Amino acid sequence: MQDFIDKRIQRSKTALKETFIDLLFQKPFDQITISEIVREANYNRGTFYHNFRTKEELLDEIIQDVLGEMIEEIRKPYNTYKRVNMKELNTEEITLFEYFKENGKLFKLLLSNHIRVDFRFQMANAIEELFIAEYEYELPEGTQLNPKWFYIYRAHGIAGVIIRWIEEDFRTPSDYMAKQIVELMVTSTDVFHVKD
Repeated sequence: MQDFIDKRIQRSKTALKETFIDLLFQKPFDQITISEIVREANYNRGTFYHNFRTKEELLDEIIQDVLGEMIEEIRKPYNTYKRVNMKELNTEEITLFEYFKENGKLFKLLLSNHIRVDFRFQMANAIEELFIAEYEYELPEGTQLNPKWFYIYRAHGIAGVIIRWIEEDFRTPSDYMAKQIVELMVTSTDVFHVKD
């Protein structure tokens, strides 16, 4: 019996999330009511409040689901390694950009003005947390660079590249972007010139 109840709760949660996303494609977050969500999902307010306290909590759970999927995509190429040499990595194993392209409509929505949260920061922060928790970069011997700032710089840089690529409507092919991200990870420059 408990299994049936758990599945029923999961079904209603999924339906409410999907309905809310559909409504967000039509209008801004602030214009959507809980009554509208439950009516469109064909549930009642009691079902909503059994799953979520507020529509803000509903949105937050959707965002956490999306960020969790994104992190899984980032991990994929490295699942079988203990030590990763980015210069030797097969970029065909990087499926992250294909994932973003397949879910482009949702990511464009989350990056739009339709929602009240800074999804850009949340994306970058999720990548930063992954890097700090699961990866340990080999920094050059004698460096004075604090690893904390290195992780932050790298995570927010990668997020920035992804966000710009999404905003440019995925014009550059996914496989090219995978190669570019690896190049960005291994390239450093000691000198730059000031243009006239």
